[in-house]
Amino acid sequence: MNYYRVRIDLEGPLGTPLHSGTLFGHLCWARRYLDGEEALVRWLALLEEGEPFLISSGFPADLLPRPMLAPVRGLAEAKKVRKRAFLPLSDFLALRNRLSAAALAEKVCDARGEAGRFRHRLAHNTIDRRLGTTPEAGGLYFVDEFWPGGAPNGDARWDVYVGASISADELAELFRRVGQLGYGRDATIGRGRFRVAVEDVPEGLFEAGGRRRMSLSHGSLTPNMARPRYRLEPHFGKLGPLAAAEAGGNPFKYPLVLLRPGATFEPADAGPFGELLREVHPAAGFARHNAWHLAVPYDEPEED
Repeated sequence: MNYYRVRIDLEGPLGTPLHSGTLFGHLCWARRYLDGEEALVRWLALLEEGEPFLISSGFPADLLPRPMLAPVRGLAEAKKVRKRAFLPLSDFLALRNRLSAAALAEKVCDARGEAGRFRHRLAHNTIDRRLGTTPEAGGLYFVDEFWPGGAPNGDARWDVYVGASISADELAELFRRVGQLGYGRDATIGRGRFRVAVEDVPEGLFEAGGRRRMSLSHGSLTPNMARPRYRLEPHFGKLGPLAAAEAGGNPFKYPLVLLRPGATFEPADAGPFGELLREVHPAAGFARHNAWHLAVPYDEPEED
């Protein structure tokens, strides 16, 4: 298996979060546009026959999700740590042989200070479709978008990690096509456009030893993930326009409940961990959801 880091530089607002399963779906459409539907069908068959495509969710550049670790009694900073979302990649590599909540207390990054520096919150109002008007009260809600321009270099840069039997050039071409077509909602009006560069991952990130693993993906929980620690997140996926047309016009997939990035577990075997989910749509039997985990090894002190 080859491992890569895909660096994404936004050229426009990002209206849909960079979730691993959604990214995979866009890459499938990119392969169909580039090589045709038969090539996509062959690729999906290879994945199910033992060549999984492991992809992370997107994180602000040079950050990883905060791992779910065993709680430490009497740790004054524990509550503060739980509210933070990210750990610098350099700190994870330095601490990975003995990772603990106490060691993270001074290391984790404030989510508002990192991903939040790119976030723009937009207000929307509910519309009564029968009357074409907004309600007098209670209809206001907010949607977060990520815009370029928040980082010191003028770009909103994100990292996505991939582990797969694919060349760097092929992976770059797939991501490039996604960036050209637009990722997520409102792509037709310029959202979700980006540039990409595919590079090697930091040395030893995936190959090092360790009793436990930390997931970088939104994935499912499978029996070979022992002693897991995780937080759950609902996922409401949709089919692309062409696939929805083939499924009778209904774009909405079944809701899924997935583990958030940062989930940790002990591997019971060599993997893969998680699964490629079938039957995720009431009418589209061809639809899949990539709920595999791309995971990095680490060690933490034995619990008392």
